[in-house]
Amino acid sequence: TLIPGLPNDLGALILAFVPYSYQSRLKPVCRSWRRFFSSKKSLNCLRQVYEITSQLLCIFPQDPSISSPYLFDPKHLSWRRLPPMPCNPHVYGLCNFVSVSVGPHLYVLGGSLFDTRSFPLDRPSPTSAAFRFDFATWSWDSLPPMITPRGSFACAPSPDRGRILLAGGGSRHAVFGAGGSRTSSAEMYDISRGEWVGLDGLPRFRAGCVGFVLGREFWVMGGYGESRTVSGVFPVDEYYRDAAVMELDNGCRWREIGDMWEEGERRKLGRIAIVEDGGGAFMLDRGQIFRYDMVSNRWRKETCLPRRRSPEGDASSVVGFVGMEGELHVLELVPDCDSRQTR
Repeated sequence: TLIPGLPNDLGALILAFVPYSYQSRLKPVCRSWRRFFSSKKSLNCLRQVYEITSQLLCIFPQDPSISSPYLFDPKHLSWRRLPPMPCNPHVYGLCNFVSVSVGPHLYVLGGSLFDTRSFPLDRPSPTSAAFRFDFATWSWDSLPPMITPRGSFACAPSPDRGRILLAGGGSRHAVFGAGGSRTSSAEMYDISRGEWVGLDGLPRFRAGCVGFVLGREFWVMGGYGESRTVSGVFPVDEYYRDAAVMELDNGCRWREIGDMWEEGERRKLGRIAIVEDGGGAFMLDRGQIFRYDMVSNRWRKETCLPRRRSPEGDASSVVGFVGMEGELHVLELVPDCDSRQTR
């Protein structure tokens, strides 16, 4: 019996409303509860049938191959640790990857990393590795590798079509960024078939870009492709002010969008977040939030962040900017804090 005095089907429905972050605390209550919360498949089926959904943030504090990511429930202000990703003993320092969620799965795709088998050791290389976390089994799976290794790329899910879209990317050196690689290739992951399919490439090389789906279109904004030298010695990236759009219902063809701001207005794109159900695209740039106006192809100032803990203009403290349930969430590191408190 799950709950004394109630039929088991009603008891199971009541327990299905318990958030993910609290389920591990309730397992030790009794054997029946441990069995119920350990059966992720039946639990997730109940949540899907009765539309018991809650949006969670997945946060990667460090290299996910050696440090476990965390789930954060902003509604209940609670945390839960995920199992670590499958680890390759020859690689380390995974960064510039993309994580997206589709249905009951979390995908971690690509990125830049260091490989002990490569030379020189101080230069990162892009990876084609792809992983998927299944909430039903509470475990990671290795997916077929992407067609093109890439990090710092544009990526967005299209859940109604059952696929994940990727474009651009490459690798980036920690010190000499302009020395990294760039690519214009594009591909998509067919979730039902479990395979990667190549698409028409971007009109030009584009790494460090961001991607999102608005309506029936896949947008790829910003990034860099070309570089120039300062004083003929130091290479620096040339950032793009335009965008490329793939029409998903028209043969997946690209069209180019002109510059989104005038010369000298902004050096590069800030962090991008999408608010669903018509909310649109938002950009966080040094404490100011802009909304993208598709008609004029311009970013319009929407609001400013409240008082920040970090000095004004210190963009390095912002580690996340996402849209959830009609809200924008900004994640910042707290400076001058004890390591235990930060964790």
